[in-house]
Amino acid sequence: MPPEHGPPKPSHEGELIRLARQARGLSPEEAADRTPIRIKGFRWRQIENGYKGKVGSSDPVRAPAKTLAHMAYTVGVTPTRLTEVSRSDAAKILREIQIQKAGETASLPDPLDILGPERQRIILDMLGQLSPEDRGPALRRLAERVEAGELDAGSDAEATEVPQVPDQPYGHTG
Repeated sequence: MPPEHGPPKPSHEGELIRLARQARGLSPEEAADRTPIRIKGFRWRQIENGYKGKVGSSDPVRAPAKTLAHMAYTVGVTPTRLTEVSRSDAAKILREIQIQKAGETASLPDPLDILGPERQRIILDMLGQLSPEDRGPALRRLAERVEAGELDAGSDAEATEVPQVPDQPYGHTG
């Protein structure tokens, strides 16, 4: 009986997708369900693993560019990272997906419009205290916290409140 050598090694693209999916806390089935194209959990696994079939009689799997781009979008992989794993074909499609999604978002009503100008100014002043390169990551982290329910009523609101100092607007020191 020949020795078992184990399953084939995953492709670089498959490993990238797997790590990003795991970082988001998603199973392959959950990720597949969130992907706007039709893909099943078992197919997602095949692409991550880089093969289909049984160990010893498996066939290599390479995701079509469109499929990989949508998978990457779902788990937050950037076009640059796809290019790094030699999938510039999928990176081009992913860039277009991002452009189209940004256009959809731009056409939505601005949720800040429900806040008055003073509250909007407070938020902008607070963001202005961060360096420009830190603003995007800070907003993404804040969005993650909001989506996770960390800032909802009933959570530790007292720890997140910003004390008000009379006659001293946000963003000004001294």
